[in-house]
Amino acid sequence: MSNDDRGLAPLNRLLVEINMAAKSGMYLTAISMTVALPDICASLESEDGRTSAARYKEWCKLNLGQGFSNVTPEDLYSMRCGVLHNGRFGDLKHSVARIIFTPPGNNSVFTDCKINDAYFYSILEFCGLFTLQVLTWSKNNYDNPVVLKNLDRMMQYRPDGLAPYVKGMAVIA
Repeated sequence: MSNDDRGLAPLNRLLVEINMAAKSGMYLTAISMTVALPDICASLESEDGRTSAARYKEWCKLNLGQGFSNVTPEDLYSMRCGVLHNGRFGDLKHSVARIIFTPPGNNSVFTDCKINDAYFYSILEFCGLFTLQVLTWSKNNYDNPVVLKNLDRMMQYRPDGLAPYVKGMAVIA
């Protein structure tokens, strides 16, 4: 890890864990955390440390480049809400009627494909490309004082505890 990455280590660890989950067959967890990433980044860069639907969509517009041309920020937000709150892919009233992910081993890889009214993506490619976009964002924000201030509140592995609450033992806090 370079000096530039150390400040954002909790976010970078999350990106690694998402890809590990995708590669080890924990597909629902990987997809769920992937669609939450714009919320996490938007809250890190906001003065009040919070996110909103508008901030989520704006983050997507500014940071998700090629590889997501067949799905809109509105679709992604609907997907995020559906996945995190209802265990489904959302209402998808914007550009597609269905989102379909394929696990590895099908002898087919889909990247940003629209077939009829369905959006197809291979799980590994979706999570990998999305986390790569977030990694790029993090490298562009490694010294942003607002991001660094909000990062301390991000859920993260703390090997020595979180003083004054817990000292000398690892926690997630």
